[in-house]
Amino acid sequence: MVKRIVWKEGDLVSLKLRENLYALAQMTRNSIMRFYAASSATGDWSGLTLDTTPVLFSGFVGKIVLRQLAVEQIPAGSPLIVGDHERYWLRPLVNFEGGFPFRGADLVDLGADCALDYSVIPALKEELALPASRDLIERHELTNMWGDADLSDRLCRYFDTGVNRDDLKFEVFPGLWTDRQSMRPLTRRLPVPLR
Repeated sequence: MVKRIVWKEGDLVSLKLRENLYALAQMTRNSIMRFYAASSATGDWSGLTLDTTPVLFSGFVGKIVLRQLAVEQIPAGSPLIVGDHERYWLRPLVNFEGGFPFRGADLVDLGADCALDYSVIPALKEELALPASRDLIERHELTNMWGDADLSDRLCRYFDTGVNRDDLKFEVFPGLWTDRQSMRPLTRRLPVPLR
């Protein structure tokens, strides 16, 4: 019987991405999960020093991530410290001109404790556009929720190729990257015809 994993801020979870590939993540605040550049063939994390392990990204996750990917919950060894990768986000703008539902984004700040609602807070910077805001767009994550399949795709691709980015940005920010064809198939973050 699989053990039920309950969200507890600061606790770590071992995520089984596929046979012989596990990733390490940390539950932070308000459905935000932090993903580390640490993988394991067995899911054994003994000997890992979290303080020196780079953070890949953070993202809002649905409960399905815990139900489908998490295989072990590891109690926090130290108090949770929220970083800038959990504080600053790209809130996509609704595209009323047809085509993909989102085009462009605002930069928002959820506050030092990540307690603010990203859907209603004022933007720090509105309507980020290329090329002027390229650095902000590449550095920060979209507020769109991650599910188990698209999250697994992104993490597997990182551990297989070293590429760590959200394919949804291909559509939200057209022209951000020019290697779309060479990256195919893209992750399940995009609908089938766009992969």
